[in-house]
Amino acid sequence: MSEFRRDCRIPLQSSAVRPIFTLADSGFPVARYVKASGSVIGETHSQSPSSALASSVVAPPSVATWFILPFMLAAVSVGTWKLLGTDLPRPAASGIPLLVSVVAILVLERFFPLHRAWNRRPDAADLILLVVNRGVDLALLGGTVALIAVLGDTLRGVSLWPTSWPVALQVVAGITIGEFLRYAMHRYSHRPGLWWAVHRTHHQPERMYSLNGPRLHPLNYLWVSAAHGVPMLLLGAPVEVVLVVMNVTALFVVFQHANLKLRFDGINRVFATPDVHRIHHARQIVGIGANFSIVLVLVDLIFGTYAPADTEVAVDGIGSAGPQGS
Repeated sequence: MSEFRRDCRIPLQSSAVRPIFTLADSGFPVARYVKASGSVIGETHSQSPSSALASSVVAPPSVATWFILPFMLAAVSVGTWKLLGTDLPRPAASGIPLLVSVVAILVLERFFPLHRAWNRRPDAADLILLVVNRGVDLALLGGTVALIAVLGDTLRGVSLWPTSWPVALQVVAGITIGEFLRYAMHRYSHRPGLWWAVHRTHHQPERMYSLNGPRLHPLNYLWVSAAHGVPMLLLGAPVEVVLVVMNVTALFVVFQHANLKLRFDGINRVFATPDVHRIHHARQIVGIGANFSIVLVLVDLIFGTYAPADTEVAVDGIGSAGPQGS
């Protein structure tokens, strides 16, 4: 395990802060976080002789890997929209693109891992919560649609959703609305109390891989899903557009937790990639709070909680350090 000095704080928006790995007198690695000026602002001590240096076990990925995320994003969005236009039941039409993307990410983890030690069999809890939380998604959607049907004319009279916009812009609008709401709830869930007691389930694993994403207490997943689905439906968005937004969000929930070392040049300043979100799960960061976004890092940038994605996390650097302020 690594232990971070609690009196140290890493500036969240300083791209000049980088880790420098050295060996202590004991022979164990030490990661010192250094400013451009050369001053040390924090350090991580490892109790394992090799773990802190293990973040470079895989050769740098090729430039071609930069296209993987844009391709998957387009495939899930377009694939979901097209299948919703067929005779398939909506759960199947929205579930097929998501299932294919999860399998693809699991395969990618075998070819482009950040840490090979993280590539183990999925945990039983992760598989169970993956299925349960997909049910939460569909139940929430069905319940909200049923509520709207009951309210009927009342909601139709106050419809504010821009249905005349191109579908792509409606999807972007839905994701943006959801991101602001999720950010507020996610950040609040890192404070001591009931919300952290629920959210800590997500921070218990000591490795990062794709199925860590849906590893959320069902109550936790309920607000993740409700943040975009409920407001969009109440504002009058078509169910098909809501399902595309839900699938894009679910894709990022899985992808941003993946054990992947790909090229994300420029993408890290737009989307919550594995490089960005991994820092959120780093043991020395959990109690401080950074990179709360699920899809767009815009909200982290606005509220000053964005941590640059140029800091690699050691193989034993993942896990819960307690809520913020603890």
